[in-house]
Amino acid sequence: MLKTVFFDKLAGADLGNYRLERYLGQSKIGPTFLARTDTTTTYLVRFLDSPLYTIARERDIYLEQFQYRARQITTLQHPYILPLLDYGIYRGLRYLVSPHIPLRTLRTRVAKYGTLDTFTVGRYLDQIATALEYGHEHAVLHGSLSVDSIFVRLDGSLVVADIGVKSLIEQEIPRNQPVEWSDGCAPEQLLGKPANPASDVYALGMVVYFLLASASVFEGSTPAALAQQHLHSPLPPLNQVRGDLPPSLNSVLTRALAKDPAQRYSQPGAFANAYHRSGVPTNRMRVPFVVSEAPAVQVYQVPDTGAPMADMPYYDRTRSNNGSIESTMTEQAMRSPGSSIRYAKPSSLHGFPEDEPLSQLDAPRPALMRRFQKKQRQRIMLIAALVTLLVIATSTLGIAALRQRSAAISSGAGQVTFFANQGDVGGETNSLRIAIQNLAAPSAGDKYDAWIIDDATEQVTALGTLTQKGQTWTLTYSGGSTNVLTAGDKLEITQEQGTVNAPTGQVVLTGKFPVKSFAHIEHLLVGFPETPSKIGFLQGLLAQMHLLDNQAIVLQSVASSKNTTAIACVTQSLLDIIEGAHGAAYKPLAGSCAQQNVIVFGDGFGLLGKSGYVASVEEHASFALGQPDATSTMRQHAALMNIALTNVNGWVTTIEQDLLRLQAHPTDLSSLQEIARLADAAYHGVDTNGDGQIDLVPGEAGAIIAYQQGQLMATLSLAPGK
Repeated sequence: MLKTVFFDKLAGADLGNYRLERYLGQSKIGPTFLARTDTTTTYLVRFLDSPLYTIARERDIYLEQFQYRARQITTLQHPYILPLLDYGIYRGLRYLVSPHIPLRTLRTRVAKYGTLDTFTVGRYLDQIATALEYGHEHAVLHGSLSVDSIFVRLDGSLVVADIGVKSLIEQEIPRNQPVEWSDGCAPEQLLGKPANPASDVYALGMVVYFLLASASVFEGSTPAALAQQHLHSPLPPLNQVRGDLPPSLNSVLTRALAKDPAQRYSQPGAFANAYHRSGVPTNRMRVPFVVSEAPAVQVYQVPDTGAPMADMPYYDRTRSNNGSIESTMTEQAMRSPGSSIRYAKPSSLHGFPEDEPLSQLDAPRPALMRRFQKKQRQRIMLIAALVTLLVIATSTLGIAALRQRSAAISSGAGQVTFFANQGDVGGETNSLRIAIQNLAAPSAGDKYDAWIIDDATEQVTALGTLTQKGQTWTLTYSGGSTNVLTAGDKLEITQEQGTVNAPTGQVVLTGKFPVKSFAHIEHLLVGFPETPSKIGFLQGLLAQMHLLDNQAIVLQSVASSKNTTAIACVTQSLLDIIEGAHGAAYKPLAGSCAQQNVIVFGDGFGLLGKSGYVASVEEHASFALGQPDATSTMRQHAALMNIALTNVNGWVTTIEQDLLRLQAHPTDLSSLQEIARLADAAYHGVDTNGDGQIDLVPGEAGAIIAYQQGQLMATLSLAPGK
């Protein structure tokens, strides 16, 4: 181990483009620093302790192996993976560069809110399994998965850190020597044997157990005692911890945590599928993982031959479980002047909110508060005081100042736009953004706060304080899982002093939803009594199009196996999603489909037909525009939404025809590519003119843009309040 005092002296050193700002301490990987490349972007630089080789050839082989393995990890680019951005060697010491993201871990999440319900655990499990499967497809094991290496992002999704990093640590450990790393070390890892995908399944089982039980599977006072339990102790039954879990879940976890890797699930997706069948059998919206019948992927191990590795392939073109195509990536080693050698070009942080404080993550949505009944009296008193002030004022300067302030406040105007949190495919309009122009700065000590108000119940939702940048005042608010369109019927901007729990100051700007037309917009974005789960028509359209897109990928996957039973099941599943229970080709999935792991069949409402989601969206948008209080903004975005809906209707109709032909001729697979292409276009849209974006024009816009235009129909204008 290198002395910590040595690393204390590295603060202020430059590693290529990185400047080490301060020493943060010793992590499981090694000494850790906060670093910057500019004044705004921060990174974590972690050093790996290296053995001191006296023979130059041994040292060169050792460092070359590190470079190869680290380069392989930097190629992993996935929404659920925290990327390794860079790596290098400084004065003979290896280092890794990661985004600095002060987010909470899953351990912190459970410590704060307790055990999770089976649905939430299943949602988390799918995301983690997707990340692990992606890594396995690219010949990279995690090797050290635990609740401390999984983080919760601001939108509620997960990001898995340190994928593949354990292999860099093990490089310096003698063969067949047990490695102490995390609670999730599989028995074969503790015995110094090679890890495989089943090792990650074991660690994933440990994570799931912790989320359900709020405790680790095994507890020990020393690493040796803990290791002995992993090697020999049986799994403590879950029903000893919680009595509300299906008994079959214990069998699923017992298999995932089997001591013998050959007895575990062969891949994380298989474990996730088994969990959902047992723990969340009613979740029909979930798209199961496609489980390969072939042997588990063999993770490439760098041979200790001393041969050069610069020309070894490390990244293939492959299709992941979510259907995305990962392109072949290459990179050239770059050397920067001085003793620091950099081998990977820093990349973007993929939208991770690296500068968000932890308090924003943990803060729940503000509770709706009753407005103070004395507010009206305060306004009256304020008006009376102002009148008295004007009467008794004799100073021309004082009167001019009052007039100047009033004119500055009343000149502002702005808009409120509504949207969904990033990565939310459920269709909840749970965020908003306020932008106001020409609003003068408030008096010293004052601020502008925003509120959503329900006039009928006098309930108030605090949105926060506006911030100024140039001539624009803005605020972005997320309601978490709550649809903000249900919070009230008007929005106010008030001028306040200090911290307040309800609007008590002067109303600067206000906007009120048009009652008659907005009732139909709510049918699109909030709910309707006749839809499944009483969701909004645009919500249903988005969810079912997402399901259709995923099932089209599943169809391609099962077709490659020549399994005619599975092909027929997925074909029927797609037809049921498109036509709904009212369709001529609708038919519940046969019992044999469940045996093929095909259980997705839509919500029964259907996409096409007179009563399907596409027609219902068009109808209720028309109802909104037919009301006397409909705005020009509604008309503008409804027309654009109709372009996207026309595209969707045409693409899905063609898919339906292809599926009917496939159903009649199951051995004719010539239409599979078209089905997958059109399903992707109908959901995401397609860039037909090659301008790098999906435009709101015939042949390009899909369901996502239709949904966004529906949200823009709800745009609220703000004008000087009274």
